[in-house]
Amino acid sequence: MGYLAVKDLKKTRFLRERLEKERELILTKDGQPFALIIGIAPENVEKSLAEIRRAKFSAAVMGARQKAVSNPPEQRNMDDEILESRKKRGIR
Repeated sequence: MGYLAVKDLKKTRFLRERLEKERELILTKDGQPFALIIGIAPENVEKSLAEIRRAKFSAAVMGARQKAVSNPPEQRNMDDEILESRKKRGIR
């Protein structure tokens, strides 16, 4: 996986060639990574997007679980959050 400076996004031919070759590029600004660019097939846009969203969701859930293990919430706080959420949704 290679890196690509944000200023190089204007070089469309260069970008396409790099994506065809490397399939994934990390986009940087001032040397700091901030986005991932991946090559996809035109006929698989929706499927690719759904898979990326699913992977990001799974990573977020895993991170939340790890955080809960290292710093478990108190039952009282969990009960309060559940009640507040139900109240906002008009449940009980």
